[in-house]
Amino acid sequence: MTLQRTLTIQTREEAAQADRRANWAKTPQERLAEVEFLRQQKYPGGIAPRLQRVTEFIERKNSGERSEPEQSE
Repeated sequence: MTLQRTLTIQTREEAAQADRRANWAKTPQERLAEVEFLRQQKYPGGIAPRLQRVTEFIERKNSGERSEPEQSE
């Protein structure tokens, strides 16, 4: 058995366009399967870290008051 490969040299723009055409030619299920495959490679244990929600309250001076813009002379 012989494996043959073809190498095509393209510009970055041509390669990006070819990638987009190839991606849009796939079904949504195929695209989702690729995302899942990449996720499994990144997180082999199956558990991806979650984003942490943080709420921070700050106290402002002159809360609720509008200051007038300074006028130059």
